[in-house]
Formats: sequence, structure tokens, C-alpha cells
Amino acid sequence: MNSKRTLLAASILLTAAAACVLPGAAAPAAPAVPLPTLTVDSAAIEMMVEATVAAAIAQTAEAAPTPAPAEVIVVSAPTATETPSATPSPAPSPTLTLTPPPTETNPSASEFIQQSDGSLLFKDNLAGYEIKLPAGWLAVRVNGKEYADALTLPEAGNEHIRQALLGIQNENPQILRLLALDIKPSDIQNEFVTEMRFSFEAGKALSTINPLADVQAIAGKIPSAVGAFRFEASAVTVTSASGGVQMGVIEAVSSFENAAGVNVPLYQNQAVFNTGKGLQTITLTTLGDLKPSLLPLFSSMLQTLKIASTQAP
Repeated sequence: MNSKRTLLAASILLTAAAACVLPGAAAPAAPAVPLPTLTVDSAAIEMMVEATVAAAIAQTAEAAPTPAPAEVIVVSAPTATETPSATPSPAPSPTLTLTPPPTETNPSASEFIQQSDGSLLFKDNLAGYEIKLPAGWLAVRVNGKEYADALTLPEAGNEHIRQALLGIQNENPQILRLLALDIKPSDIQNEFVTEMRFSFEAGKALSTINPLADVQAIAGKIPSAVGAFRFEASAVTVTSASGGVQMGVIEAVSSFENAAGVNVPLYQNQAVFNTGKGLQTITLTTLGDLKPSLLPLFSSMLQTLKIASTQAP
């Protein structure tokens, strides 16, 4: 009993001594108290983080200096002297284009005038004469609009007419002034088209004293002339056309072998005369079988010839 009282008294004294801490002495460590268990709400944490970040961004934006306005660059369309910097589009595929013949540099150099009888008056002011072409012939100038138009006509669907037209496309229009084709279907035989060529040589003329000698000299050059056929002069004469125009006439012949192997005779008649501006030649080339019908037509045409005044316009 005394022992229990003694132990109780000792415990009370020790507790009191512990409560009385001397100045400057370290306080005894607090006994470890177990922490309560906490339940973590992840959604709430995310909301808190987002709010914190948003606040930080707002504060940073307020503290940052105001940026200068962005510079606007206006790109104008390139002018003729500018080269656009954009990647060029691929070039289109080339197309074939028919090159038209050169146009008449001086439209008044020659002209057509349709006549009431169906004939066509051809006035060549460059050469200085006029003449009536027979009705039913296709007349074209190398540098005239009617040349390109002729290639689109139904008659040009005939291979031989088309080839006759294409055959003059590289001729000098100052020399070959006119081509006239007989497009009558019955006259196109043995793949041959009858034609008349009007050629002019400026500054040349037949002698007024002995024109026959000059015409014979011209006839002598016919065999060597460039052409599809080799002609030989058969007759050379000098005559007078309507109005007293002195004219040299050269007849020539040739032949060729057709697709069937048959020899086909050709006939040619050249009328040569002075115009006051140069030497004019009109050449009829046809089939020998058509000579009886076409030579009178050619001769009648020559009778319509009129030489223009040699005075400058």
C-alpha cells in the first residue's frame, strides 16, 4: 500500500517537473499524433490548376508590352515590265495553225469588179491594165483575201483544184499577179486543171522596133523554164489586140503520162505585151483535147484588154 502511494507521488513529481521548463532549454518533442486520412478529389484539383494557370496568363499579358501592329503587304498585279514571282503555269500544248498568205500591202494595187454578164473585170493598177475574165473561172491573188477563202470552197474539195491553189502560196505576188482556174467539172480530166497565170515584170518591155525578135527570145527560154512540164515552142507570132495593143503570141506543147499509162498532150498559149509600167504575160495551160473550146475563150478575153494611162495617179 505504501509502495503504491510512493510510485504515484513520484509520477506526479515527474509530470510537474516536465511542465516546468527552464528558460533557454529546448521544448520536449510533441508526441506523434497520427494524421487523419484525406480523400483526394482529382476533378477539383484539375479545376484549381486551370484557374491558377489562367490567372498567371492574364497577369503575364497585362505585364507584357503592347506589340506593334503587323505590317500589311499589298501585292499589286504585275505590269508588262514585272515578272510575277508565283510559279508559272505549264505552257499549253502547241497547236497547228494555218499561216494565212500575206495581205495586199496596197489594196488599190489590184481589184475585182463583178460584171452583169457573169464575167469578172480585173484591174491591175500596179501593172497598168485591165481585162475581163470569163465567167465560171476561180480567180485568186496570192496576197488577196479570196485566196484563203478559195481553200474553203466546195470546189477546193477536189484534190486537183486544191493542189493547184496550194502550188502558188509561195509565189511572189509582185510577179504572179493573178491565177485563174477552170473549175468546170467536165474540164478537169486526167487529173489536170486548166489555168491562166498573169505574170508581171516591172521595168521590162518588148521592143517597139522589132518586137518579134524579143518574143522569139522569150520562146527560146521556155524549155528551161521551171515547171511541172517541159514545153517546147511550136509557133511565135506578133499580132494586135483590141485598141491597137501590140502583142506577142507564143504557142507551146508538151505531154505527160496519166495513171493508166496513156500519153496526154498539153497545150500552152502565152500572150506578151507592154503596159507602160512593165512587161505583162498571160499564159493559158490546158489539155490538148480542150484546145478547140478553150483557145477561142482565151482569145476573146484578150480582146477586152485595155492599157491604163501611164501617168502617175
